[in-house]
Amino acid sequence: MLSYAYEPELTADAGGFRKLWELAAALGRRGDAVEVLYPRLPRHRPLREVPSRGYRVVDRALARPLTAYAGMLAAALATRPRPDVVYFRAGTNVLPLLLRRALGSRVVLEVNADPLEFLAVEGAGAARRRLARASLGLSARAADLVVALTPGLARRLIEDFRVPRDRVVVIPSATDPAHFAPIEAGVSRRRLGIEPERPVVGFVGLFYRHQGVPTLLHALAKLRPGMPRLLALIVGDGAMRRAWQDTARALHLDDGVRFTGQVPYADAPDYFNAMDVVAAPFTAHRGETSPFKVLDALACARPVVASDLPSVRPLAESGAVVLVPPDDPGALADALAALLADPVHRVAMGWKGRGFVEQHASWDRTAARLAEALAR
Repeated sequence: MLSYAYEPELTADAGGFRKLWELAAALGRRGDAVEVLYPRLPRHRPLREVPSRGYRVVDRALARPLTAYAGMLAAALATRPRPDVVYFRAGTNVLPLLLRRALGSRVVLEVNADPLEFLAVEGAGAARRRLARASLGLSARAADLVVALTPGLARRLIEDFRVPRDRVVVIPSATDPAHFAPIEAGVSRRRLGIEPERPVVGFVGLFYRHQGVPTLLHALAKLRPGMPRLLALIVGDGAMRRAWQDTARALHLDDGVRFTGQVPYADAPDYFNAMDVVAAPFTAHRGETSPFKVLDALACARPVVASDLPSVRPLAESGAVVLVPPDDPGALADALAALLADPVHRVAMGWKGRGFVEQHASWDRTAARLAEALAR
């Protein structure tokens, strides 16, 4: 399993970066021999107790991705015995094509987002978007199996990138119900220095534009006159932090919003459990990507108010997700207020979400689905 992720403001402990390690651990529990190759970069380290090996990366801006892909390729080629399967998350490279030819191993490519939509929202130039499209098409068509995390991504790969339908499988993202376990809100709030009786909502995730946090901030401004003690936890870090903090100041939210920065993975459950309601206010242009942080919230038995997008709608079947129009602070404010005003309904929703995760969205279940797909 080949791992590469880099964000200058974040450590590799960020939830999204852990997904490959969690899947590796679940496959190991099934009895597979798994090894993770990861970059030898500052703040990167093994994230689960699975066999792993670091590969060399030159930690300079332009050299970093190029040397990372070269290091992954060299480390994979040196693996003995030859791996039966190489698993890799899609990026701007053609490693699956090279590895399939060089190793003769089966290559599995995970596509967890539409890179073209993501790059467009983040303001990337046309040349970078063309490169991303070309590399994804080559890699996906060269792979023996393409794992799409949403049905929409699967359709895009088949229709737009001409990947054979029988090589594409939908395997949704997952969470760890043992780690993200429910805790009484007052207990978590005391640990975080929050008054136990204070109402709390929040967001958890990487700070990209498509997360829609300004919509949440404007919703909080609407709620504040009627709920002066309401606190919002904005948990995470990334490129948009300064802009979002400026927005909070402009809205005079003052002590009503707390930007926590990135928190250790071990502490993430406390932040979810401190919240009465979790917000996932994705923008309308977010595109097809797996909303796995919603699963973390559901595992903690917390209801979620999320934007009504195709990639999110299946989670509403859990009975624990309220859908609202994207980019609509008024609708988001109304949905948050309704749940905050009805604790009995809120708690019942949360436990429905926990049951949904235990039945459908654990890493062990994801590993089983992958094994089934590889056995076809």
